[in-house]
Amino acid sequence: MNHHAKSPTSQAFFLWLLLVLVSLPLAVAMALAFGIVAPAVSLALFVLIGVFVLVYMPPDYPLERFGIANSVTLLRGALVSWLAGFIGLPELITDTHLAWSLLTTAFIVLLLDGLDGWLARKKGQTSSFGAKFDMEVDSLFAIVLSLLVWQSDKVGWWVLLLGLPRPMFIVAAWFEPRLKLPLPDSMLRKTICVIQIAVLILLLAPVINPLTSQALAAMVLILLAGSFWRDTRWLLTKRSVT
Repeated sequence: MNHHAKSPTSQAFFLWLLLVLVSLPLAVAMALAFGIVAPAVSLALFVLIGVFVLVYMPPDYPLERFGIANSVTLLRGALVSWLAGFIGLPELITDTHLAWSLLTTAFIVLLLDGLDGWLARKKGQTSSFGAKFDMEVDSLFAIVLSLLVWQSDKVGWWVLLLGLPRPMFIVAAWFEPRLKLPLPDSMLRKTICVIQIAVLILLLAPVINPLTSQALAAMVLILLAGSFWRDTRWLLTKRSVT
């Protein structure tokens, strides 16, 4: 086998292709049960995730292998893509059995989020690409969850704001270059991000009523706004573009 076939990019592509092939029976089942739109959305999103990996993995990627940590992140991306297939089908979100299935899948994604970072550190597979890949899958997960919660009619349109902080930060960085600078590691930031995802997952539970959902969503929105204000102020006042 030549070196190119063993490259991290090739390994990522073959793993992505394997996940697609394994998912085909589920896609067929989704199409038969809910129509072609659901699996089409899921597949389209997972294709975009694959393109992201191929485009953003640098030629000088420091590791010899794609790595188990990045593989777990890619698996998370596949599960998030499956969840995204139910966007646009609001009547399904109110089905009790399906709602619990979506919640369980989302909870597995959250658990895997802690696993990939731990594996990266334990196996010595940390990299700037891995960190960015993990962050962007987290952001996509939050967007998908916020859309699903909105469809449940428990919280108004403003619950979508819980999925938009990262995209809004990226857009703001186009106009203010200092926002592109790296932030120091923060346990507070990580904790708020976990709370954000955990609450969005909880809001999918049929047993959570609209009033409680709105109160929890408002609490998370306040926490996120404070966290992003803190980071933005730090970047604008403590650093300058060199």
